[in-house]
Amino acid sequence: MKIPLAWLEQECGGPVDRATLLDHLHESGARAGLHADRLVEVLPPPELAHLGSVRGLAAEVRARSAAGPTAPQRSASRRSAPLPDGLVVAAEDGLPGRVAAAVVRLPGEVRLPGAAADRLRAAGVPLTGTVADLAAYVALETGQPLGAADAGELDLTGLRLRSADPADPAGPPPGGLLLRAGERTVAVLGRDTPAAAVPADGRDTLVWAWWLDPAAAHPAPGPGPCPDPDGPPAVRGHDPRSCDRAVARLVALVTDWAGGTVTAAGGAGASAPAPRVLRPDPGELRRLVDPDLDLATLAALLTAGGAVVAPPEEGRPLHVTVPAARPDLDGVPALAGEAARVRGYPTLLRRLPPSAAGPWPDRARLLRRGLTTAALRRGLQQVTTPVLLRSGEPLGAVGTPPAAEPVTVHGRAGLRAMRVRGSLLPGLLVVAGRALRRTGAAHVFEVGQVPRSAALGDESWRFAAVLAGAVAPPSLVEPRPRTAGFADLNGLLRTAAAAAGHEALELTPEPHAEFAAGASFTVRVRGTAVGRAGVLSEETAALGDAAGERVCCAELDLDLLGGPAPVPPTVRIPEPLPPPAFNVSVVVPEAVSAGEVLRVVARAGGTEDRRVAVKDLLQGGQVPGGHLSLTVRAEFLRTDDGPLRDERRRRREAVLRALADRGWSGR
Repeated sequence: MKIPLAWLEQECGGPVDRATLLDHLHESGARAGLHADRLVEVLPPPELAHLGSVRGLAAEVRARSAAGPTAPQRSASRRSAPLPDGLVVAAEDGLPGRVAAAVVRLPGEVRLPGAAADRLRAAGVPLTGTVADLAAYVALETGQPLGAADAGELDLTGLRLRSADPADPAGPPPGGLLLRAGERTVAVLGRDTPAAAVPADGRDTLVWAWWLDPAAAHPAPGPGPCPDPDGPPAVRGHDPRSCDRAVARLVALVTDWAGGTVTAAGGAGASAPAPRVLRPDPGELRRLVDPDLDLATLAALLTAGGAVVAPPEEGRPLHVTVPAARPDLDGVPALAGEAARVRGYPTLLRRLPPSAAGPWPDRARLLRRGLTTAALRRGLQQVTTPVLLRSGEPLGAVGTPPAAEPVTVHGRAGLRAMRVRGSLLPGLLVVAGRALRRTGAAHVFEVGQVPRSAALGDESWRFAAVLAGAVAPPSLVEPRPRTAGFADLNGLLRTAAAAAGHEALELTPEPHAEFAAGASFTVRVRGTAVGRAGVLSEETAALGDAAGERVCCAELDLDLLGGPAPVPPTVRIPEPLPPPAFNVSVVVPEAVSAGEVLRVVARAGGTEDRRVAVKDLLQGGQVPGGHLSLTVRAEFLRTDDGPLRDERRRRREAVLRALADRGWSGR
């Protein structure tokens, strides 16, 4: 692509050193060269497609400079010079539109360059030799409607924009606006209408462009001539300043192409909304576009798309200012899509890198599953205990929420004045006592919920375990079975901590009312208390029908314990299936090359040359003397919707006929 250096300097906000520019392009892997008319020709590689545009190349130049990517500043060249003031345009307050106008003076007939004239002819626009040709070209280039009229008979001192009178039956459509010059209506702004014919010898011409709020644009009802109601409305984008830019472009063409001058310019109406500021995470942007992008390149890509990016800092969010003309840039996905569009879609990764945000199973469920599996592997039995306990149950008052009052149950006798459990241990001790009486051992655990308060749904998950009685059968070495000790409970707790994703677990000696002195501990993980553990005192053990046995208990709060880090599931992408193929064996004289045979098979089989290959070669034996037997495999892309076997047979038969036409034997 050939880019004028004047355009590039306009976007960069200053002069561009041509030697440095060529060095930057060559370092990036692009082919570049300078031409006589201050043109630079750039042939970028596919992965840097943004270097082939004016904005993309300017963004790259600014990103490589010491100042970093900043907002482009306008140079003092004639093309970018500000419009002169002097044309006073008034507007009613609160109008849903804007108008920009200028007075230009032409020396004579307008002659457009060949490429511009061809573009207008291709669009079906007749050439008039007036400023209307320039207005039509700018309308095609910017998508902004423009108009022109002879300024010799207009009162330019009273130019104003006002709303239409709704009582006028022949007036403009609802929401339409009027551009008035004194008492004369210059234009009705409401739909796209062709520019008025301007005499070729007109010296002073009024040109204008308008913008209307999309909510105020409606079809034109009523009698009389009106624009096509099915035509495109005179709404271009979401930025009211788009009409000012269109007039500025028209003025530039008047001076450059027609050799004219600008007498005065001005505008009135709705002002541009304030630009929006986004603070996206650069890591998320790079994850979506390319994880290997550096911050400077990422900022340059966003700048090439029209945003203004402050100098980026590693480890901090980007400060991106989005102009009002780009309402589509409203978040991280949109910004990533814009950066990918400028950089070139072929450079995107085929598959997105793994996300750190799920959707994986929640950590609480993974924790409960891991604790259950760990306890079962250590030989414990899982049980479920009642939520309501009698006030005389062991540990019935231990850990009971103060707000949970006794629950009165209306029904069978003996089920009144019960309490909601505040711990899993009371019910678990009842089960352990029955197991001790019947089997002499109790190794049970439970994963359940206990209420934090009397509020509905205010519950927490807990893990509780009870170890008592024999843990190993008697033997010749140990005639009496070994009973459970605190070391067994300690091993169970460390296994539970490993299942929760914690490497270390601390047991801090602290007194608890239900545990014996010297055997009462608080379980801590990384300094945070997550539960309690110990050996029951004799009084508490007797309540659980475990008199004479050492009963080791522990209870952990799973909400405080946390859960293992979620592991993204491993997804194996299946290998793509090979394309369908057929095999043929052909006997040819030794003088015939294998390449000629492959070309015949490819042409007759309707496939590409690169998809045909020799798989086997035989000589001698049953092959006639002076001949070779080639086994050729030909892959093809499907073109029929019928059964595959029919298409394979059809292609193979076509190849055999082509071989027979050449006098070769094939099967």
